[in-house]
Amino acid sequence: MGQAVEIQLLGAVETTVSMNLRQGVPNTKAPVFRKVNAGTLVPVISVVVGESVQGNPHWYRTAEDAFIWAGGCGLFRDAEPAAPLPRAPVSLSGAPIIQLKKPPAVVDLCHGSGVVCFEDARSSGLVGVIHKATTGASGRDDAYRGRREAAQAAGLLWGAYHCGTGAPVEDQMRNFLEWAQPDAQTLVALEFETTVGNQMTLEGARHFCEQIFAVLGRRPVIYSGDALKAALGVANDPFFGAHRLWLAQYSDKPTVQRSWRHYWLWQYTDGQSGPGPRTVPGLAGDRAGRLYCDQFDGDPQDLAAQWAQ
Repeated sequence: MGQAVEIQLLGAVETTVSMNLRQGVPNTKAPVFRKVNAGTLVPVISVVVGESVQGNPHWYRTAEDAFIWAGGCGLFRDAEPAAPLPRAPVSLSGAPIIQLKKPPAVVDLCHGSGVVCFEDARSSGLVGVIHKATTGASGRDDAYRGRREAAQAAGLLWGAYHCGTGAPVEDQMRNFLEWAQPDAQTLVALEFETTVGNQMTLEGARHFCEQIFAVLGRRPVIYSGDALKAALGVANDPFFGAHRLWLAQYSDKPTVQRSWRHYWLWQYTDGQSGPGPRTVPGLAGDRAGRLYCDQFDGDPQDLAAQWAQ
């Protein structure tokens, strides 16, 4: 975003007209992330100065790390303050949060995730960070590069993930490799999730994985939950099954699509749903304190050995 002014906030805006959410920069020429209808409530995390449209240069950065022009939105609504935490962790329904036996081994971060001190996170038992690098053909996470240096200096493993879209795969590959600059120690991953109006197809995901292997000589990890399960259905796909699965499922009983026998990494919570623990010292999460946490079924030495293979 260069030197653009950005003010953090947490809340939502309701669109007054049909709007395009833009990837990467607050500009009408930026790629469309997805479209929303009038009357849609859009969670936002900051307001920025971007392209002036009809005399209004203000844009909101959404919780999805996209941009929406403020002129097409109604009044900003503050998020309701969180209730004080009780002594025992409980879910929104009041039921106790199931606690896993181990602290998270890995966290998933992006621009909107607060980082206080990677050294504190490492001291608490965290082993690795997988950070959003790019989205589609042009979206780039502006926190990626600075955090990479800081995390590795703290002794953490580093990974980069790309959010797949419907854009041409060659353009997405170019964007990812130029910005992520993965070396031999960098885990690389493809996020295959539902993106209304801009969905990466299974064939697109297959092509992206093939191109990663052709350039880097290793297969990317595939991150997904229900989207990949729905796309593959009951098929047992040996191509996808040959890639390590980073499963997103916020419950205490993770299940994998039949192309895999087991997940490699399990994202068990988004900081709001799923088992605990949901926090890591030194990492603040998003503006609501939510942090994406992942479990690895092995010890730190195993994780390090398998990280960028």
